[in-house]
Amino acid sequence: MHKFSSLKSLIRAICVFQRTALRRRKLPIPDRVQLHHDVEFYLVKVSQNLTFSVEIANLWSGKPIPKDGVLRDLDDGTIRLGGRIRTGDALSGTHGPIIIHSKTYLARILVFHCHEKVKHQGRHLTEGMVRSSGYWLIGGKRLIVSVIHSCVTCRKLRRKLEHQKMGNLPECRIKPSPPFTYVGVDVFGPWEVTTRKARGGSANSKRWALLFIERVEDMSSPTFINSLKRCVAIRGKVREFRSDRGTNFVGITDALGISVVNVESSTIRKFMNDNGCTWIFNPPHSSHMGGVWVRMIGIALRILDSILLTESKRNLTHDVLNTLMAEVSAIMNSRPIVPVSTDPSQPTVLSSYILLTQKTELDVGPFSRVG
Repeated sequence: MHKFSSLKSLIRAICVFQRTALRRRKLPIPDRVQLHHDVEFYLVKVSQNLTFSVEIANLWSGKPIPKDGVLRDLDDGTIRLGGRIRTGDALSGTHGPIIIHSKTYLARILVFHCHEKVKHQGRHLTEGMVRSSGYWLIGGKRLIVSVIHSCVTCRKLRRKLEHQKMGNLPECRIKPSPPFTYVGVDVFGPWEVTTRKARGGSANSKRWALLFIERVEDMSSPTFINSLKRCVAIRGKVREFRSDRGTNFVGITDALGISVVNVESSTIRKFMNDNGCTWIFNPPHSSHMGGVWVRMIGIALRILDSILLTESKRNLTHDVLNTLMAEVSAIMNSRPIVPVSTDPSQPTVLSSYILLTQKTELDVGPFSRVG
């Protein structure tokens, strides 16, 4: 019985077993409604024999039951709640409600069945449905509260919202360091570019972009490592790279089984080790840990889409794409990194472009005092 999670599945399984047995014995098979009623009646008998064996034996032998007992009558082989009035009213039940102890598994799945019938409402409606179904549960209120408390659907509908506790920022986000000491890496694209023009047409190929920002011709590990070498050569030494567990990234490090950035070539491995670059993967299914550079990808794509509206895609070549990416980088680096001040004495807007080049858009010398 405990292998079934609902009353319907339990009764259905027993009905199938009984119909199969009757069919093999070539005996008449009752209709589904009657068979369902008989199986439910049988389950009640089994449950009562397990919990009220002493009371049933006393009732059959004519002996009195304990004075503090709630069992008063034995009718049709089942223990029912008795009383002084037997009117046969449909609301009160012809022979009184059937008694089931709340500690049995049948009582639990019965309560859950009634709870589903009232569409996961509260204790009052569930208890009314149990009583209307013709059952009297000993200690039923406590069982009904327990079933509702463990109901997954009720928790989804009425449980209070949880508040996620924010974790500490990584050390690389709060530790003062030069630009491009800690780099987040992600790939976005592709774009189709014209690589070769001929009389019969043109040949196209795809290009991707890395966030810091470099163009790559394909998603292979050697091409990706070459872009990292260009990044280190132009922007200086990088202490730590971070990325998600993309297949192009995992293929670089997991193939060798070590924690630093490596490729199949021993030359590239030596280069990365000599530069002291390490690679850290974000945990799986934790896209929020790379939200900083994913946000930058969204900005880059919007800028690039706006530029491509004025450019013909037929003229998009590898060289043109490099130029557009350089313009995208310049626009992204010109974003204000602090709120724009309304103070007239501070007209300069601080941006990444100023920190990297020590130049502003104002028509003054690069190191002249502004104001």
